[in-house]
Amino acid sequence: MKVVMNKLNRLELIEDHIKNVEDGFNDLKNSIDFAHAEVVDLKEDNKVQKIKGEEIRARIEKLEQENTALNNSVIDLKARSMRDNLIFYNIEETERENTTEKVHGLLEEKMGFKDAATKIKIDRSHRIGRARRDGKPRPIVVKFNWHQDKEQIRFNAKKLAGSNIGVSEQYPEEINAIRKKLYLVYKEARRNKKKATLVRDRLFIDGKEIKL
Repeated sequence: MKVVMNKLNRLELIEDHIKNVEDGFNDLKNSIDFAHAEVVDLKEDNKVQKIKGEEIRARIEKLEQENTALNNSVIDLKARSMRDNLIFYNIEETERENTTEKVHGLLEEKMGFKDAATKIKIDRSHRIGRARRDGKPRPIVVKFNWHQDKEQIRFNAKKLAGSNIGVSEQYPEEINAIRKKLYLVYKEARRNKKKATLVRDRLFIDGKEIKL
């Protein structure tokens, strides 16, 4: 009976140990299931965040494109408003001067336009910037009433060769920055006897547009 009782006690101990192992296994399985569920949730959340991220990137890209288009429209409007403008450089500056009269005088005396004061209408003209301490004359910007007058004056600017007076078209700062870069390429092409044309902010060399 002792032997039997000992064996029964040992069996009970084994059963308890097996039960403990089973309980531990069940706890482990539950932990694994919970961890798996968390991984699934994280994957789903990651998918959602990825979709949201792509949507945000797409919106940002669209906004950047719209901003670029809007900025280009503003620059184009500025350029159109300056279409009939010319800038004159190194015309003597005096106190209480009439810049329109000075420009008309230049057109008559040095550029071959007879009766410019009556035949060429200037809508408005003024010096650009603040007076300089070194006494150097500020440029004069002139808006002509008739585009053909402006173009004819620009064409006749070559008659000022040999003087320190210059004439150029007026463009927005954004276009001037591009022209400044293109002008270096333009000069190099002309130096190499190539046909080069700089139109606003576009450069053509031998009929092909050059982009920097």
